[in-house]
Amino acid sequence: MPVSEADDLSRFLVRSLTQITQILSSIADEREIVTAYFNRGRHFVLTAILDVDVPNREVVIDRGADEAINAKLLESDRIVLVSTHEKVKVQFSVRRAREVEHEGRPAFAITLPPELLKLQRREFFRVRTSPGEPVRVRLPVGPSEIIELQALDVSIGGLSVFVRLPAEQSAIGSRFPGGTLQVGTGSTFPVELELRNVNDVRLRNGVDATRAGFMFIDLPEAAQQQIQRYLLRVERDRRSREADLRG
Repeated sequence: MPVSEADDLSRFLVRSLTQITQILSSIADEREIVTAYFNRGRHFVLTAILDVDVPNREVVIDRGADEAINAKLLESDRIVLVSTHEKVKVQFSVRRAREVEHEGRPAFAITLPPELLKLQRREFFRVRTSPGEPVRVRLPVGPSEIIELQALDVSIGGLSVFVRLPAEQSAIGSRFPGGTLQVGTGSTFPVELELRNVNDVRLRNGVDATRAGFMFIDLPEAAQQQIQRYLLRVERDRRSREADLRG
């Protein structure tokens, strides 16, 4: 990492034990989803903070749904955990996890981190959408016009699509309330989008297109959970295909 980038990120580091404890306890109380990345980011587990044990300097997190992935996590020597607090990204890393029992159920324990990164912007794990399980968004672009689009990629923070917007709505920061989002075959949720970037691109077939990136505004928790499950499913399918090709 360049020195300038490291210096920039250092502004967002929290090193106070009291503050770290408060942030992680709030994430637990709000039942925020936590994504634990390991094996150099090639694997991840969706989890949650169950308890912050200050006297023992430990954090208890839930086990993932896939026991094979849980086993790989236990073998990992570095785990990066990402969640949100007060609608901004929180990230910290630990060396290892160990198996424990929490309120009569199996769980993992990790060391209470000496520092964590609390960014002032949203940056989330993103995947290309699956053709067999598309992510659809209905985007209102005028008083009575709604266009139906399929997302190119999606994250818990937003999505991107190919779309040519009206001139009056193409400025960065433009808001699009009154839309809907459907992830795969799941439920349809109301959604408000904010335009974050626009890029003209040339596709492989030589056709020019405009790619627009949108950020979700106050996405419902149920929709966030549905997206997280979708991310996990798509990543599992991708890894399975890669394994088949190698085999």
